[in-house]
Amino acid sequence: PSRSVPADKVVSEVQARVQAGFREVVLTGVDLTSYGADLDEPMALGDLVLGILSQVPALPRLRLSSLDAAEVDPRLDALLCTERRLMPHVHLSLQAGDNLILKRMKRRHSREDAVRFCARLKRGRDIAVGADLIAGFPTESEAMFENTLRLVDDCALDYLHVFPFSPRPGVPTARMPQLPRDLVRARAARLRAAGDRRRRLRLAGRVGHRERILVESPLRGRTECHAEVEFANPRSAQDMGTIVSTAITGCENGRLQAG
Repeated sequence: PSRSVPADKVVSEVQARVQAGFREVVLTGVDLTSYGADLDEPMALGDLVLGILSQVPALPRLRLSSLDAAEVDPRLDALLCTERRLMPHVHLSLQAGDNLILKRMKRRHSREDAVRFCARLKRGRDIAVGADLIAGFPTESEAMFENTLRLVDDCALDYLHVFPFSPRPGVPTARMPQLPRDLVRARAARLRAAGDRRRRLRLAGRVGHRERILVESPLRGRTECHAEVEFANPRSAQDMGTIVSTAITGCENGRLQAG
């Protein structure tokens, strides 16, 4: 069963990190969007996010880990589209783009739900949207796989985490008709290629822009959209852990380049 950390404890933890000099905090958890339903006074993830942002005004960056699009509450939906301190980067647990496969996976969203949600986010702001996708789920036909492949463009996904399906003993899916392993690997490769194409488009679109970069090491940092940046000139020790504004000069090997 889900267990939610009480909101006041989460806020206290964030305050402690900010006082220690941290510039970015990431909220993580299993099934993060189910947060708060089990508390004595139930609340939603959007309520927690708003509480952190309002009670810890010194926090420059708040980021969320993997979300279930079917459970994003209205407040969180609005914050993702409008709140500048909530980072413009979400990772969605989509898993597939075919409705019958989603039903067999017991997912709570449909293909149409995913497309609508991503479109709403993209209308609200410049936001990077990634997703988990599984290739070769039992019973997946070529047409079903093509629906998942098209989802990459239909949702305008910016990057993918692709997993070839692998049966686990004792799990119901292990008793379903399995696909040949070479076919599963081939479909995973096709999805990864689609994800690489979308990622290159995303990064190329940032060249020439200025980005606010959190300096993680003398040669590396992260943008607000979580893209990795390589610095042409090593940053000083004083820059470590700070946020700098720098022009993006290029992209190479899946990373942005900056001066």
